Amino acid sequence: MDTPLDFYNFTRPELERWFEERGHPRYRARQLFLNVYQRGLLDFEAMTDLPKALRAELAAALDIRGPAPADRLESPEDGAVKFLWTLADGQQIESVLMQAGYGETICFSTQVGCAFRCSFCITGRMGRIRNLTAGEIVAQIQHLKRLRREPNLGVNLVAMGMGEPMDNLEELLKAIGILQDELGMNVSGRRITVSTVGVTPGIRRLAEAAPSVGLALSLNATTDEVRETLMPVTRKYSIESVLGAVEDYAALTSRRVTLEYVLIRGLNDTDADAERLGKIAERFPSKVNVIPFNPSELFPYQRPEPEAVDAFARRLWPYRTTVTVRYSKGLDILAACGQLGYAQVKAAGAGG
Repeated sequence: MDTPLDFYNFTRPELERWFEERGHPRYRARQLFLNVYQRGLLDFEAMTDLPKALRAELAAALDIRGPAPADRLESPEDGAVKFLWTLADGQQIESVLMQAGYGETICFSTQVGCAFRCSFCITGRMGRIRNLTAGEIVAQIQHLKRLRREPNLGVNLVAMGMGEPMDNLEELLKAIGILQDELGMNVSGRRITVSTVGVTPGIRRLAEAAPSVGLALSLNATTDEVRETLMPVTRKYSIESVLGAVEDYAALTSRRVTLEYVLIRGLNDTDADAERLGKIAERFPSKVNVIPFNPSELFPYQRPEPEAVDAFARRLWPYRTTVTVRYSKGLDILAACGQLGYAQVKAAGAGG
């Protein structure tokens, strides 16, 4: 018996062709998209707008259930919920659902592990194990949407989980197309943000292929010397080359770029760093997220005191940008920025 195909890996045009090849009208794809993505049905028998014989055929041919959460951990401090997913090949990923007054945010993964080995990120200790398929990305988000506590409020999708999105960009772009389909999840590009460590070809490709989507640059230093100690990718893409790509992105998309700056005590938190960061932020429409480092016994770094964090942020106020201090949610359950994959790293003995 053939293994069922992953429904979530189909764009609507692909699914229309699939139905046509099996002798069914193309509009069945539209019906199926509506049933799964907008009605949230996970049982073909509940899709009463489809003929009974077709429902039986689809149940044998397509998997619409996707992976179920293997584990779920909720923060008693801020309500963030971390989910562990076991994929078809046994690999595991994590994603996070966070609540705020303006709605909810889904932080989703694009890879199992990550190849870029930023020195403050636990996921980087895993290395790149494999890319996720578009279907695995979409299924992750669809299931988290179903588990939301406030479905009537907007949901923001951020590719800031495990992996470097630009390292799996074609699958991510396919997933974005499915997410934005008006008969699918119908998510506006204004509610999707793609984060990157600064892979310049990917930034330019994103601007061309998905100009409605937001960009977040994980900058974290204002000189190549410091940034290279934190982010080895700087050896290939200098700060100036990355900023050139970001300027092109901003010009092509008319979108404001988010600069993510993880603040580490004694390393990138000086007055001079703040001044250089302010000047960088003025080069294009931007907002700056100052993120106090999330500590772990795996790293030698320390979080600055709250007064030092606030002082650093205040030094950015004179510049033409918006500044936010963002204390990550889920710190107590290892769901904050840079913490995903902790259990996998410890189990593999890669924590040293």
